[in-house]
Amino acid sequence: MRRQHPAAFTLVELLVVIAIIAILIGLLLPAVQAVRESARTVQCQNHLKQIGLGVHNYSSVFRQFPGYAGEVRPELVYFADNSVDSNLTGANWIIQTLPFLEHVELASQLSDLQADPLGALTAARMRAIQTPVSTLHCPSRRDAKAYPLLDRYHVRYGPTGARNDYAMCGGSGHAPDDGTSISARIVRVDEAGAWQMGRRTRDADFQDGLSYTYLVGEKSLDPLHYSSGHGQGDQMAMAGDPRNNDTPSTYLRYAVRSPMRDHKNDCLVCHDFGSAHRAGWNTVLADGSVRMLSFSLDLEIHKASATIAGSEVP
Repeated sequence: MRRQHPAAFTLVELLVVIAIIAILIGLLLPAVQAVRESARTVQCQNHLKQIGLGVHNYSSVFRQFPGYAGEVRPELVYFADNSVDSNLTGANWIIQTLPFLEHVELASQLSDLQADPLGALTAARMRAIQTPVSTLHCPSRRDAKAYPLLDRYHVRYGPTGARNDYAMCGGSGHAPDDGTSISARIVRVDEAGAWQMGRRTRDADFQDGLSYTYLVGEKSLDPLHYSSGHGQGDQMAMAGDPRNNDTPSTYLRYAVRSPMRDHKNDCLVCHDFGSAHRAGWNTVLADGSVRMLSFSLDLEIHKASATIAGSEVP
C-alpha cells in the first residue's frame, strides 16, 4: 500500500505567508517603539524629579537655590541687570547639586577644577571631566557618556567631556525674528528666572508661586549633533569654566521662543527649551512636581511660567 505524504507549500503560498508575517511585523513595530518611548519618557521625568529633589535639598541646607556662581554674562544674552558679583564664585548649578544626587566625590573634583580652570590638565582632571551622570541625560536622546569636544577645548579639557540634557530656567524675554547675523541673535531677558545673573535665588523670590514656575527643563538640541560636539548650546563639557561666556549656554535656557521638538539647528536653539519626545517636553517646577508640556503651549503662558516675580495671574 502506497504511503501518502502531506502536500508541501507551493512557492506562491510561501510568499503569501511571508508577506503576511511582514505585514504583522510592520503593524507591531510602531506599537513596540511607542511602548519603548513611553518608558523612556517616564525615565526622563524621573531624572527631572531627582534633579528637583536635589535642588530642594541644597536649598534646605544653604537657604538658597543652586545657581549663579560668578559666571560672566553668557554670550549674546543680555539681562535687565548684567551685574557680576565677584564674591559669588565656584561651580555651576549642576555641580552644586551633584552632592545631593549621590555624587559627592565627583562634585568635589569638578568644584576644584572650576576654582582653578587654568590648572594643568592631569589624568585625574580628565577623568572627572569625562565622567557622565545618568540623571542628567534624557534616554530618548542619547546615552550617558563622554562626547567629543571641539578642538579649541582640547588643551583645557581633553578630547571628550560629559554633557547634560537639562537646563535651569534663566527667565523670560524676547528674541529677534531674524537670527542670521550676530546682532540679530541677541536675546534680551526681561524677567528673572530660577537662575539669576549676579545673585542667588531664595524661596521668597518666587513671588508667582512655586507651583507655577519652571525650575529645570529639557534643553533644545539639534538631533544631528547629539554626539558630535558641534551642537549649539551643547559644545562645552558639563565641567566647563563658568567664566567662559560659552559655558553657561550649556546649562541655562530662557523662555524667549516657544519650546520645540529637537530640530535642525538654528542660531537661537541654544536659548530654547525642547526635547526629543514627540508629545512634548518635560520640566520640573519649583515646587518639585514634574510636568510634560505641549509644544503648542501659548508663548505668553510659557514666558509667564519662566519668571519668578512677573506678577502674572496663574
